[in-house]
Amino acid sequence: MTQCAHWRRVPLDLLRQARERSPSGHVDHAVQCQLSEHPTGDHYGFLDDVEYATASWLRWSDNEAALVVLADCPVTSTDAPGESCCLFEKHGGRHTWEEERSE
Repeated sequence: MTQCAHWRRVPLDLLRQARERSPSGHVDHAVQCQLSEHPTGDHYGFLDDVEYATASWLRWSDNEAALVVLADCPVTSTDAPGESCCLFEKHGGRHTWEEERSE
């Protein structure tokens, strides 16, 4: 299984909100869904870290988009100690290190 191929332009109002919350002040204008390939459900594009163990994400479906702040996924790899998943808590599909190994 590979990473989802869906991209979404960040709506201007949400882009402004994300930049205001962002410690770096930099948020991309378009994001790719970071989840494993999935035929249905919401897509999630990483925007920026917000504070320790939380990040700002763009969540979208066909007709809607929202800015959400989610806790980081706490799962770490058993094969590579210290390697954390770069997604959010309770995400669907594989962890990010599993995606890299499957290619």
